[in-house]
Amino acid sequence: MQASAVQPKQYNNAVTKSNVLIEANYKLSTLEQKIILYLISQIHKDDDDFKMYRLPIQEFSELLGYRGSPKYTELREITKNLMRKVLEIREGQKLKQMSWVSYVEYDGNSGYVSLSFDPRLKPYLLQLKREFTTYRLKNVMELKSSYSIRMYELLKRWQYVGGFEIRLDELRMMVGAGNKYREYHNFKKRVLNPAQQEISEKTDIMFSYEEIREKRKVVSIRFRIKEKNVEPAVEVIEGKKEDHVDDQYLQFLAVLQAYDRYITEKQFAKIAVLAQKVFSDNWLDELIQTTRSILQRKDIREPIAFLTYFLNEKVQRIQAGVNPNEVTIHKDVKVVRREIVPDWLQDYEEKLAAESARSKESDEDIEQMRRDLVERLQKYKS
Repeated sequence: MQASAVQPKQYNNAVTKSNVLIEANYKLSTLEQKIILYLISQIHKDDDDFKMYRLPIQEFSELLGYRGSPKYTELREITKNLMRKVLEIREGQKLKQMSWVSYVEYDGNSGYVSLSFDPRLKPYLLQLKREFTTYRLKNVMELKSSYSIRMYELLKRWQYVGGFEIRLDELRMMVGAGNKYREYHNFKKRVLNPAQQEISEKTDIMFSYEEIREKRKVVSIRFRIKEKNVEPAVEVIEGKKEDHVDDQYLQFLAVLQAYDRYITEKQFAKIAVLAQKVFSDNWLDELIQTTRSILQRKDIREPIAFLTYFLNEKVQRIQAGVNPNEVTIHKDVKVVRREIVPDWLQDYEEKLAAESARSKESDEDIEQMRRDLVERLQKYKS
């Protein structure tokens, strides 16, 4: 495996996990979870294999909350215990047990510690295109409770659906409580309420919950998730990546994930430029609302292609000085601007979907497809 130096203070990196891994059963301490999540945040979205992640022992010590000279004895015990920790993943009738970390190396001469993931985790951390959850590392690094970290991940997994319901026994296992706090009032006091307060104070979301009872016994919890005020969106400038562009992409991608859809950053950048022309200052919120409306339609086979077509129609009307509000999305039949969408657009949708699935399209290919679409639209209008 290739060695790669990392910078442990890059808390703005994204953590991306498959939803299967989000819902796995495991018990890690707060420090162990932060080590794992920090390592995951160093994985690049295009990596096809795990790397050896090297970081200075001094910074590794600070990451774990130690001050002064590195405490090698404590660090070694933490990584030794981490290598013994097992997680359980259920896939259908299969129950898989595996470790998080397969190798750790301390080099006193260079002052680095190297860690690598168990290779069996590849399907859950690498090349993820469907059914995954992404969030910023900074949202969990300030959390003090291991239960809060796990609760935060589960909430992010369902954030853009608005909530979820889960059996109490399953929730205990997923957050790492196991057989602790078997009495619900203890679980509520020690896990739910502290997590609710800490997540609300230190992260980008908050939640409320409702107890579901059977014969007066709490058997399930229904969560409602709300996003807190986020930093304002910024313009996507060609050739320059602003600080919040990644956050905009992740917000939009999370909406698509709720409907099992995916787009690349390049595709999002093109859609974002159109949305800014159509919606102006509040473009991201309007884009998300419009996208949700399209995703909820059962008669639209390729929502991203339809969204692009829809935005392009509005832009053309704005440029022509015509009322862009006449371009609408109707619920019952597939129409834009009172017109039935032609069969060739469905062919285009399928072509674009195939290109997106391969994730190898070039800017020239996308631009050519856009030109072809515009040309055919002009012929169709004529």
